[in-house]
Amino acid sequence: MENEKLAQQILTCVGGSLNIVRHWHCITRLRFNLNDNALVDVEKLKNIDGVMGVNFQGEQLQIILGNKVNKVFAELDKLIVSNNKNTSIMQKHKNKISINTFFDFLSGVFTPILPAIVGTGLLKGILSLLLVLGWLSETNVQYKVLFNISEAAFYFLPILIASSAAKKFGTNEYLAMALAGILLFPSLSASMLTDKFTIDGLDGFVFAGRESLSFLGMSIPNNIDYHSSVIPILLSVWLLSYINRWVEKVIPAILKMIISPIIVLVVTSIIMLIFIAPLGAYIGTYLSEGFKWLFSFAGIFAGFLMGGSLALFVITGMHYAIFPSCFENFRRLNYDFMLLPMSFVSNLAQAGATFAVAIKVKNKAFKSLAYSAALSAMLGITEPAIYGVTMKLRRPFYISLFGSAIGGALVGALSIKTYQFSLPGLSSLPTYIDVKGDLSNFYYVILAISLSFFIAFILTLMTKLDESLVVGSESSPKGNHLTESTDKIEEHIKSVKDHKIDSPIEIITPITGELIPLSQVPDTTFAQKIMGDGIAIIPAEETMFAPFDGHVSVIAMTKHAIGLISNDGAEILIHVGLETVSLGGKGFDVLVDSGQKVTTGQPLLKFDLDFMKQNKVSLITPIVVTNYQEFESFSIVATNKYVEASKDIVIQLN
Repeated sequence: MENEKLAQQILTCVGGSLNIVRHWHCITRLRFNLNDNALVDVEKLKNIDGVMGVNFQGEQLQIILGNKVNKVFAELDKLIVSNNKNTSIMQKHKNKISINTFFDFLSGVFTPILPAIVGTGLLKGILSLLLVLGWLSETNVQYKVLFNISEAAFYFLPILIASSAAKKFGTNEYLAMALAGILLFPSLSASMLTDKFTIDGLDGFVFAGRESLSFLGMSIPNNIDYHSSVIPILLSVWLLSYINRWVEKVIPAILKMIISPIIVLVVTSIIMLIFIAPLGAYIGTYLSEGFKWLFSFAGIFAGFLMGGSLALFVITGMHYAIFPSCFENFRRLNYDFMLLPMSFVSNLAQAGATFAVAIKVKNKAFKSLAYSAALSAMLGITEPAIYGVTMKLRRPFYISLFGSAIGGALVGALSIKTYQFSLPGLSSLPTYIDVKGDLSNFYYVILAISLSFFIAFILTLMTKLDESLVVGSESSPKGNHLTESTDKIEEHIKSVKDHKIDSPIEIITPITGELIPLSQVPDTTFAQKIMGDGIAIIPAEETMFAPFDGHVSVIAMTKHAIGLISNDGAEILIHVGLETVSLGGKGFDVLVDSGQKVTTGQPLLKFDLDFMKQNKVSLITPIVVTNYQEFESFSIVATNKYVEASKDIVIQLN
């Protein structure tokens, strides 16, 4: 019941199920692609009991829940309208592809498959430990069975990625998995490696005795091994999404089920085998070799830089961009020297700083949170520590970056490797054991994580902490101020519930411009009155004014939308322009605070119309009463096509 209640609260705060394009989760976070980020009540989300933090990464909403994310997601999934699931990220962003969209795409592809990769990787690490201890041998039947179980997910990684990528691209996931199967088919690729080849000084793999196949005069290389590869199948599924969409348009509906699959599969497969997959394989090889060269040439410096910045990568989602290189390292080298070892020292630095905070702070609730977050960080889950503890107190976060940088420098200097993919925490220690029996790498990683942990721990203990930054701290007037706006809104809502309406509620025009019906807004969320009923204005001037006396209920993080509650209980949303969330707050100047009392005609927001036009976003501004159904009558009373701010009455409620 607790998880169900939490899921319901989260769903309400993100704008309801109809505002959700796609939802998934990683180890500690719920992740959402939304139709309109302005509908998210960030402050209310942050104050929900059980939510550790709320973060927008580009267009993606992330809600940090910690270890209970699986159970909450299961309850949330039951509540979300089914027809909103698995919408393509490309359909959502259309022509707005950016670096944030790219990171969003990568996180959506890799996050769902991590349980399979992490689970089998850890099993492989345990098998290595058992071999070194002499408890199992490679000839043992039990070892062979367990080894095959541990190897399967990684060997057939392209199939897992194909399914996940197809959901993000909004194409048929079974056709995508079929493409991965073609890449791994023995007679079409080198699935059993015997020799190596070198091109421009870079190592690759070749199947002895194989020559390229000829198809209609075109060469299909079949001396490239695609097992455990990432980039070839990502590029192939991307191609599939376009070909599938084109074929669906041109093939008559009555023939689609029969004709479309064969056309899509054959055309995509041929292009993939001849061009796309070999290109992806070489890109992966050069990426892996490039990082290998960097760490061999400047290991200490590269390790210091990467170790010190990895927590920032995690916060921004940039670490997903390193995943393809990580998997390529495992495929070609049978170990990773970069992402996972660096993540390990970074996580332990966060754990060290958080443990020190737990010892120093006086607030009992925050102390308990810090101990729990530190333990999670030691096991490889750092979001509770980062968002719940170190970033709130600031100095411990900076100290943890320094501790991680020192540990990373040691990783680079000693060329520390992990031989299996696993969650970078203490449970992954067996994955640093070389099956050949050499334990030096194992001892090195213990030294590196200990160094990063104790540097962060000791320096944080020596640092004065500002507990006023902790929300809810007994000695924190500043912390209480963070929730002041929400408290004011709740008090305001309580006061208007019992308020008797003696006269009609009049909503004055908030923006000067041309009045158009809400049904003509080129956005179904508004046109179909999903958010509420109202009108829309094409602004002629660049200031939004309060349409009544009341309070500010919510301000979008990207500043393009404001929610208001009148003293008589009318709730409205004013959304300046369409797709203006893509501007990231640029061109907007908010003049009020969330929770602030406002009076009719008071300036609320200034916006730059020329900037909006330059960035090709629609100027149409919906103004909707989100709770209009709570009133006996709702009517549009404006008769002029052109309305003036703070002068004309546009909506009346009774």
